[in-house]
Parts: sequence; C-alpha cells; structure tokens
Amino acid sequence: MKSLAVRVFGLDLRSIALFRMLLGSLILFDLFLRSFDMNLFYTDDGVLARKYLLDLNSKWYWSLHSAGGELWWQIILFTFAAIAAIALIFGYRSKLAAFVSFVLLASLLNRNGLILQGGDQLLVIMCFWSLFLPLGARYSVDAALTPEYQTNPNAHPDNSAQPYFSVATIAIVFQVLYLYIFTAIMKTGDAWMVRFDAAYYAVSLQQFATPIGQWISQFPEFLKFATRYVIVVEYVAPLLVLCPFFWPWLRFTGLLLLASLHAAFLAMLHIGLFPLIDFMALSLLLPAATWRALSYSEKAKKRKQRIDAIRLYYDEDCGFCLKMCLLLRLFLLTSEVKILPAQQHPDIYPIMEANNSWVVTDAENKTYIHWHAMVFLFSVRWPFKVLSWIMAFPPLLALGNRVYGWVAINRGAMGTFSSRWFGYRSVSVRPTLLGSAIAAFMFYVVTSYNVYTLPQVKQAVPDHVLAVAKTARLDQRWDMFAPYPLTISIYLQVPGKLRDGSSVNLYPLTSPEEDWVAPTRFTTLYENYRWRKYVDRVNSHKNNAVRKAYGNHLCKTWNEPPIAIHSQLATFEFYIVKHRTNTQGKPKEISRHKVWRHWCFPEFANP
Repeated sequence: MKSLAVRVFGLDLRSIALFRMLLGSLILFDLFLRSFDMNLFYTDDGVLARKYLLDLNSKWYWSLHSAGGELWWQIILFTFAAIAAIALIFGYRSKLAAFVSFVLLASLLNRNGLILQGGDQLLVIMCFWSLFLPLGARYSVDAALTPEYQTNPNAHPDNSAQPYFSVATIAIVFQVLYLYIFTAIMKTGDAWMVRFDAAYYAVSLQQFATPIGQWISQFPEFLKFATRYVIVVEYVAPLLVLCPFFWPWLRFTGLLLLASLHAAFLAMLHIGLFPLIDFMALSLLLPAATWRALSYSEKAKKRKQRIDAIRLYYDEDCGFCLKMCLLLRLFLLTSEVKILPAQQHPDIYPIMEANNSWVVTDAENKTYIHWHAMVFLFSVRWPFKVLSWIMAFPPLLALGNRVYGWVAINRGAMGTFSSRWFGYRSVSVRPTLLGSAIAAFMFYVVTSYNVYTLPQVKQAVPDHVLAVAKTARLDQRWDMFAPYPLTISIYLQVPGKLRDGSSVNLYPLTSPEEDWVAPTRFTTLYENYRWRKYVDRVNSHKNNAVRKAYGNHLCKTWNEPPIAIHSQLATFEFYIVKHRTNTQGKPKEISRHKVWRHWCFPEFANP
C-alpha cells in the first residue's frame, strides 16, 4: 500500500528541479511585466494610494510594499524579488531564495488586489508549497557544490531519494489538482451543464478573445463539443493523475489532457500568465519515466557517450577554478564527466602553465583553452548551442578572452569571493518532522477553504481556517467562468470637464463621442491584462473606495502644477459600455451606464 502511495504522491527530484526553474522564471517575468506600471499600481501617486487599503484589504493581509508609498521603495523591493527569483532559477541557496520569493510575492499581491487574477493566486500558492520541497537537489548551484566534491570532484554523493515522498508532496499533488476539481464542481450553470454554450460565450468576450478565439467563435457546434470536453477533462483527468495502476501511462494521459486545456486557453484567450503558471504547476507531477524516455533513444545515448568523454582540467591550487568546473559540469554536461587537477597529468600541465588557462579535452582528445573552452562546453548540448554561436562571434570571443584573462590573473580574489558567497553546503532530501506537521495542517486549511467556498456549501469559512489561509496567502477560489461564463464584454469611458467648461477625454484608449466605433476585439482598449482586470473592478467592486481612489489619481495627475486655473480638471464620470453576447446570431445588445461621478474641487460637488 505504501509503495502505491509513493508512486502517486512521490515527486521526482528532476521534476522538482524543472518546477523550481519555471517558478523562478515566471516570478521574474511577472515582475518584469508589473514593472511597467509600478508607479501606477503600487505607489501613493497611483490608482490605489495606501490610505484606501484598509477599506479594501482583509485584516489578515500584510504587505511590505505598503510600508512606503514612494516609487523608490517599490524599486528596492522589486529588485530584491528579482534577485531571489534568479537565485531560484539557478538553485542558489534554493530554500532561502524560495522563502524570499514567497514573502515578496505575497506582499506584492496584497498591495493591490484590484489587478489580480487566478494565475496570481496559483503562483503565490505554488511558491508557498515549494518551501517544503528539496528544490536544490538536482540541477542547481546547491547540488554542484555539495561538500563531497570539495575533496573528490568525481564522487557520487548519495542523493538517491527518488522519488521524494512526504506529507507535503501529498498536499502539493492535491493542491495542483484542486484547481480542476473545484472549478468543475462550481460549473453548475445551464451554459455548462444543459446548453453547452459556455465555450462560445468565453471566446465571444471581446476583451479576452485572441484572433484565434474570435475566428473559432464562428463554429458554435464545435464549441459545444469544447464545452463538454472541458467539463469531462476537469472531472476525469485528476482521477487519471491519481490512479496508481497502469503507471505511468494514466498519469501521462491525465497530464496531457489538463495541458491541452491550457494550450487552448493560451491560443484563444488573453488571460495573462495563467496558462503558463498552470503548466509550471503540472510540471511538478511529471513521473520519472519522463526523464528516462528523454535519454533512452540511440541518438541520445551516443550524444551522452561523447559528452561523458569530455575532461575538465583545473589548477588544483585554485578553489575557485574547481567550483567553476563543478558548476559547468552540472549545468552543461553530465555527472560522468571527469574533473581532474592538471598538475597530475604531465601531458596537460604544460599547456595550462604555458597559457595560464584551464584545459578542456573532447572525445577526440582535442584541447581547448581560455574562452574557446567555454564556447565548446556550451556547444555540446542543444539548449545551449545557440548561446555558443553568440559567444563565438569574433568581437564577443575577443571580449570573452579578455574577461577570462582578467579572471585568471585575479584567481586569488575570485577565490575569496567564491568562498564567501559560493561555499560548499549539504542539500537535504529528507523531510523533517516539523515540516511535515506544518504541511499537514496547511493541507487541512486549503482543503477546508476550498470546500467552504463552494456555492453548494452554505456555511462560512471557519475563522481559524480563514485567518491562516489569508495570512499565508493560501486563500483560493477556483471559479473561473463558474458557475456560468461571462456574457458581457466591457470597456471604459471617462469624459471630463475643465473649469472653463471644455470637454476632455481622460481615458484616451476609448472615446465618449457618439460617432466613435469600438473595434471588434477590445484588447486594444486596455494597456495590458492587469488594466483590464482593474477596469472590471472599477465597474463591479462593491466598495466605492475603488472608484474614489481612481478619481483622486486622475485629479492629481491632471492638476499637478504648473497648470493654469482655467485648465484645471473639475469633474468627470466613469461610464461602462457593455456588449451582451447572445447565441441566436443577433447583433450584441449595447448599453452604457454611469458608475461614478467625481469632482476635483468641492465647489463642483453638486451636478
């Protein structure tokens, strides 16, 4: 029985490594996208000054980003988050990098919840659960610098915990699948269960539809099939993933079915990074057979034999040189490649001395030195071959040789630096009792939270579950297009008046003029998908603090001195234009309604 549990809930260390790299990459990419609107969404000069947060945020939400309202404070936190994400990608002090990434990501999400979507929830949740995994056990700086290699670089440390199994891995597997299980349970509307036109409604949303989505909306019968497909996959695929029999074929089938949903979403809907974050979460469930299959082909075996024959020769008096060889072997080569001290090889040592360089030999015993050796190592594997072509470009090759020469001359200083920041550390692949206890409790919290937020359950979430879930940022509700899909496409209009009575348009991506015609797809009417989410909140949020904060931002932005008094912004309105989808082939019903009136000076308070 235990072996079946390990089979289903154990996680391959290579899959954990892939998950770690994808998690760090997505956090870094997300930070990059958010940075374009850093001032707008995260400072007191933006659309949500901190004084409004207490009206909008849960009391359990905490945020370091709210400790300061200036742009420089956000830049500092974004920079630290980016450094942690890069460390996570490369597996440098993986546990610490994951913890810093989680803290800063949760803090960032809590600073402005008006621009969040399901992908943000999943990203921070998976970042939390990564804290319970041996992230650095494979393909990482941590794995390359295990203490055994310090005295014997060709040792084979005991890191055989395959697969990694713990209470936390049980919780994580269910967490990944909860997205599909609970969203399926929530899809109770007639569009999903009776008429099967939910997919048609989804691709008809003009603010979401891609060109492919718009084109496929011409085939309503196919979209009925697609609706049924989504429901069946969300119910059946999790069962296939959890099935311990016919292993690993049912696991592969379940993962491919789930991945097919996200591939379709990516092609047909503008929903930000959500599909990519889902792919990242699913990568954690890849079984060991995935990695065996990638290395079993004859071509792969021959390539591995040629790589295994490579030898790296270093100066045995240079600790920094050994560490560089260990890192290059782990990321570019195979564990069978030998790292050898040049002084112990009479045919190699004279080459090293004459050229003040490390020496690399290939399967034909051809030697490479200086930057040319680095170019060669990058060329042996396809993922890095393109980089080797760039590195071999003559100007870059010359620059690389100059850099290598500087490093060779300053090996002593580099050794001091590496001993401080790249020390040898053991990587534990055994779960701790405390970690297991915390993971078990958090598993109870996320399961309870998901159950209590189902519309079929009429009871409120217990206080202790609510407090822990929100504090740890594990609160989640997988109600994407549930219980029924959206049927209304929207865009924003903000006409305003100056003191002198002149009319102005405060949202230039649209126009309040009667002769203005909206484009077929509304994606051009938003700066990006976070702006689209924000406009939706301006329309739908129950608390007027959202609209007041946006209004005050527009007043402040327009009326910043120096500006003539007669040109000051006096009043404006927020209008939402709605295009309602129907399944009868009729033109969409268009309506326009005012959601807020704002004044910049008290004397304009009365309309």
